[in-house]
Amino acid sequence: MAIRRRYKRIGLVLGGGAARGWAHIGAIRALHDAGIKPDLVAGTSIGALVGAVYANGDLDWLEEWVTGLTWQSVVRLLDLRFSGGLLGGKKVIQVFANRFNGREISQLHMPFAAVATELDTGRETWLQEGGVVDAVRASIAIPGIFTPVLHEGVWLVDGGLSNPVPVSAARGMRADCVIAVDLNNDILNGRDFGGAVVDLPPMPVEETIAASIEEPGLLALDPDAPPPEIATPAPPALLRRNGKPFPAWLQPSPEQYSRDVRVPPAPSARVPSMLSSIAQSIDIMQVRITRSRLAGEPADILIQPRLAGMGIFDFHRAGPAIAEGRAAVEANLPAIRACLGID
Repeated sequence: MAIRRRYKRIGLVLGGGAARGWAHIGAIRALHDAGIKPDLVAGTSIGALVGAVYANGDLDWLEEWVTGLTWQSVVRLLDLRFSGGLLGGKKVIQVFANRFNGREISQLHMPFAAVATELDTGRETWLQEGGVVDAVRASIAIPGIFTPVLHEGVWLVDGGLSNPVPVSAARGMRADCVIAVDLNNDILNGRDFGGAVVDLPPMPVEETIAASIEEPGLLALDPDAPPPEIATPAPPALLRRNGKPFPAWLQPSPEQYSRDVRVPPAPSARVPSMLSSIAQSIDIMQVRITRSRLAGEPADILIQPRLAGMGIFDFHRAGPAIAEGRAAVEANLPAIRACLGID
């Protein structure tokens, strides 16, 4: 297989999406299997982390590490604090700091940029110099979750606030063909935001963290109240709100549907936890900003894994996410080959 050099510089853009970012690993694997090797990489948030590891030649190590995560080990890595954010992030960053061993961005195997956002002004910042770990730490600083990072006198937070899928950064690095991976395309499908019929249960990590930071009794239910009614199972063929089938690993259980799919199930009796509310609000924000930015700054090739139902703290579900990333690239290989001129 040979690539006719229709383009001089192929840029890979890895979007933000917290735990959904493990799908980037599968996407990169599928691109390499097809003979497509980018010349540069730009990333936001988890995309910056995966991109930095990839640019350092450590993708094998990352895949082995993330596929070994359990929700218990994830909870142990998320150090709780109440100054600047719920999570300090020091334990997670230390894992990668040990791997990068003080490496500078200029020492990576390919040009790399991490996108962050200035907290005071809202401007996006492309971090292309200095320490790799510092750049990644700034890019993943989700407001309210991870503490901001002070960089050259400016407080930086997650790049997803300004540019969740940084196509513009790759263009600025002189990429004349941009392959972008958007993790946020369908994450609101199946959410109960105004009549959706699917109500996915919270993941263990989110519940564990939420329980550890909320006041006792804050979300307590009336012990004398009758248990909520269980909806009658729907027929086996379950579809998302947009009419598309769920991936097999995200197939909801039948009891999550009412007998008539036109009638939404009764609202949950439990008030959403603080962390759940934050996570879902971040999802909404990411989707809106992503669509707006991509409309004005489209990629030449857009890869959109199907990750609806995977929460931002589901870091222990790397295997399915990686598989979805690979599947999204493989499904688009004919168009990718045509665009790049692969024989």
